[in-house]
Amino acid sequence: MATSIIKVYDLSYSQWKKDARVALGWDGCTSLGTSDKVYTNNDGIAIIDHSATGEATIYVDGKIVGKMDTPGSATVEIKIILKLSDL
Repeated sequence: MATSIIKVYDLSYSQWKKDARVALGWDGCTSLGTSDKVYTNNDGIAIIDHSATGEATIYVDGKIVGKMDTPGSATVEIKIILKLSDL
């Protein structure tokens, strides 16, 4: 089984994001599906075990934040934007 490591940095708070929900998705001609969802640790790191390889889309809290070659590692940045209706 292959392993990929995603590190999530929160630009809104200038710190590594704890408890972010991370998943990888593989599509294209083979449509290999999505990995299990994994939550980041205190250092913003999510370790995802998967059987698929190749280019994957990175999802953080349900939003697409980038792409990576798997297995491998990547660092992504997120920024929380609040709407007035959220307040």
